[in-house]
Amino acid sequence: MKDDEPLIWLYGRETMGIKLGLGNVTRLLSFLGDPHRRFRSVHVAGTNGKGSVSAMTASVLREAGYRTGLYTSPHLVDFRERIQVDGAPIPEKQMLRLIEEVREFAERPGPPEERLTFFELTTAMAFAHFADAGVDEAVVEVGMGGRLDATNVITPDCCVITRIGLEHTVYLGDNIAAIAGEKAGIIKPGVPVVTIDQDDDALSTIRARSADLGAPLKIVGRDVGYEEVRSELDGTEVYLEELDTVLKVPLLGRYQASNCALAGAALAELMKRGTYIPEEAMINGMAKVRWPGRMDIISRDPLIMFDVTHTPDGARTVAAEVRRLLGGGIILVLGVLNDKDLEGIAASFGPLARVVIATSPSTPRAFTAQQVAAALRPSVAVVEEVPDVAGAMERAMALASSTDKVLVTGSLFTIGEAFRWWHDRETRG
Repeated sequence: MKDDEPLIWLYGRETMGIKLGLGNVTRLLSFLGDPHRRFRSVHVAGTNGKGSVSAMTASVLREAGYRTGLYTSPHLVDFRERIQVDGAPIPEKQMLRLIEEVREFAERPGPPEERLTFFELTTAMAFAHFADAGVDEAVVEVGMGGRLDATNVITPDCCVITRIGLEHTVYLGDNIAAIAGEKAGIIKPGVPVVTIDQDDDALSTIRARSADLGAPLKIVGRDVGYEEVRSELDGTEVYLEELDTVLKVPLLGRYQASNCALAGAALAELMKRGTYIPEEAMINGMAKVRWPGRMDIISRDPLIMFDVTHTPDGARTVAAEVRRLLGGGIILVLGVLNDKDLEGIAASFGPLARVVIATSPSTPRAFTAQQVAAALRPSVAVVEEVPDVAGAMERAMALASSTDKVLVTGSLFTIGEAFRWWHDRETRG
């Protein structure tokens, strides 16, 4: 960055913590001229798969010729990844200008409850950038929950709710029905909703909210059929009944079939509302989608896979797919944040590994390498401790032959630092 100070200021707002509610962001957006009213949108909530569904939907819209915004969080390496137009991160100059604009409002005197959080500020920046860039359609991923999430000021063309699991229970509730209620809070009167066939408590909650608001609901897997055709190391193919076509996405894991079907169903709803998407754009857009850090193979010799999984449910799913695609005997690099279920994550990944390199990303929120190692020793014969991610990656490469498989996982922070290490290594040659 040419000028770090504005971004340092913005990150400093993380000390405001998490503040659910729409009042503050609504006031900020009014100050900016209500940019969220100047583009159409798709709103995506859920626990698992919302980033993949968002990336797929945006990729197809872009391929169809629409100027397309994509707002996701968090980022892996660069803050600018969060706010994209037509696949390009927000330019540095534009980002710095928008930080100064929201800062002017944020630093006005006011009561403590009106102090703006990092996420409220970045959401407003994203909407302002989309409006300035003349975006036709923006795909907006919810940050947390839905009902009181800062993104919930938009009135979208379609609401998407992916699979729901237990997460952020302090804020969203301690059971699936309660969490589903928060996610279903993005549903707007008369706006179509698509979700995936899932837990009955989640579905009944989504159904009730949709009925109350007169929002047409489609459940992928019940109302909308799909079938996994193939899922191998080169990607996933799925047949979508509603579109009567086979789509291939270069994302790994059988669970990407349901994500692809959800995105396809959302796009079908957009087409019913006047968004023209030719079949060729649907096929090519899915084929070009990129969503880094999700069972992401960054090298074939040796095979190195990065995955941001950081929950026990996610770890079980990814571990099963890694075993199916790669077999066992992997070299595992694991770093986990200390608010996560380390034992649960270790229980899934440990049995896959012949060697574990326990590490810790550079945040005070992480388990130490020693703590990670202790969780893995009951299930893995060889466990090494390397205190930093870059060092852990160097050690993994030193151990790996051309036929070895390396899995790096446990945290977005871990994968972000691993990507930085990989980019530096590639630059050095």
